[in-house]
Amino acid sequence: MSGKLLRDAVHGDIQLGALEIELIDTAEFQRLRGIRQLGTAYLVFPSAVHTRFEHSIGTSWMARRMIEAIRLHQAVTVSRDEEEVIRVAALLHDITHIPFGHTLEDERRVLPRHDKDQSRTDFFFRESAVGSILKRAGIQDEVIRILSGGAGFKSDIAGGAISADLLDYLRRDTYFCGLSQYYDQRVFEAFTVEDGRLAMNLEKHGVLRRDALSELINLLRIRYTLSERVYFHHTKISSGAMMSKAVEHALRDGLKPRELCNLKDETLLWVLRERYSKNRAVVHLLDRFEARHLYRASHVLTVDIGESRREEIVQRFHYDAAYREIVEIQIATAAGIEPREIIIYCPSLGMSLPEADVLVQWEGGRLIPLSGSNNEEIRILKDKHKALWKFFVLIDRNVWDRRDRVAQAAVERIGN
Repeated sequence: MSGKLLRDAVHGDIQLGALEIELIDTAEFQRLRGIRQLGTAYLVFPSAVHTRFEHSIGTSWMARRMIEAIRLHQAVTVSRDEEEVIRVAALLHDITHIPFGHTLEDERRVLPRHDKDQSRTDFFFRESAVGSILKRAGIQDEVIRILSGGAGFKSDIAGGAISADLLDYLRRDTYFCGLSQYYDQRVFEAFTVEDGRLAMNLEKHGVLRRDALSELINLLRIRYTLSERVYFHHTKISSGAMMSKAVEHALRDGLKPRELCNLKDETLLWVLRERYSKNRAVVHLLDRFEARHLYRASHVLTVDIGESRREEIVQRFHYDAAYREIVEIQIATAAGIEPREIIIYCPSLGMSLPEADVLVQWEGGRLIPLSGSNNEEIRILKDKHKALWKFFVLIDRNVWDRRDRVAQAAVERIGN
């Protein structure tokens, strides 16, 4: 089987190898055509309907460009066999995603993260057609090792702080959301491998390269802009929380997590609608979601509550689903509304702009995390990104006249 040349809306022509084409042609990979990259963001940005299918292909292409840059600009040998396994890992880095994945895993914490779920790893990389192809090619264990983060610079290329994954989705997400945000292609010239890890070379002859530093900071700016304007947009938060709560109720009503591995966004909505038509909470949430009658925030907490208080809130309401439901019921009862008409949304503490921790070769040849450089602009970006954290008590707009009672009950049980 020979390779193919694809035309991509973001990167132009993409050359794929025979093994990549064989993996792309599996049912497991084709399923990604039906899983939107940005979940419910299309309710805010109508053109944000791009999928994990094209993002995965773009990530493999970015991995190839990173490897080519490393070969060109330094005396590090990345063999053709190593390149193939890195590109395959990059191609498959999102294969374990389920419909509305980040919404269900990172926002309301209904299920484990896609890259931390051993059951899903076994299913996609060992039990499926993808697993059979990887095993036949002799790279099954190495691909798993790369994606688990245990393969040094290979893992860094596929999914590190500044990775092929990031370089694709920064361009793809901004493009399809209509945001004028670009990074310069010269960023590839900075990639290097030091002590077995991927790094960005920001020095030349012992002196800091200001142009390279500026371009790296530009990547962080784009990442922050996407978080502020897209990933944590209030409409995306509300719609995502509604979808999460509907799935949460379905899981209690018999839906098996493994079933989600075979579903796409629209087929999940169909399963919820058809199989759980007698579950009043599921039906109510789907009716509101599909009509875009989204829940509104009646009580909000921000980072101003302080670090220790925020940690306490996250431990209670992000990681403890049972406790979260108890408080939802308590607030609903006190405010005279139904439990299905209220949703507590509590994101994790993982909002520290991890891209700022990329290893950089600083002036004098020192290898340090970028965030350890004492650069004021980087510190400000990290602080601004951290400040995006918000805790919401959301309620159905049909009971918006009860918002003051909900807010009062929330203050009594959660605080302000």
